[in-house]
Amino acid sequence: MRLAPEPILRAGNETVSWACIFCRNQTLRDGAPTKMINDAMEAIHEVPRMLVDWERHDLAGVRMHLATFPAANWPGAPNLVSYLDQKLREFGYEGKG
Repeated sequence: MRLAPEPILRAGNETVSWACIFCRNQTLRDGAPTKMINDAMEAIHEVPRMLVDWERHDLAGVRMHLATFPAANWPGAPNLVSYLDQKLREFGYEGKG
């Protein structure tokens, strides 16, 4: 298997980490919406596998998975695609898409 290029690998890892931290923090308050946490986990669960099997996956697929988290439905929730794109820029990704 081939890993994603380093900037994508790092940005994807940071995005999954941030989503996990967000969910963990949500569970510290009473009444954390189970649906929100499930939506976030559904959006990120496949991303680590995609990043380490880059022969079968690409950045568009990673974005597609992350975009399934409806951040607009949850006040204060991160837009995972925007976060990924920010991290891609920070890590010097200069590719298309």
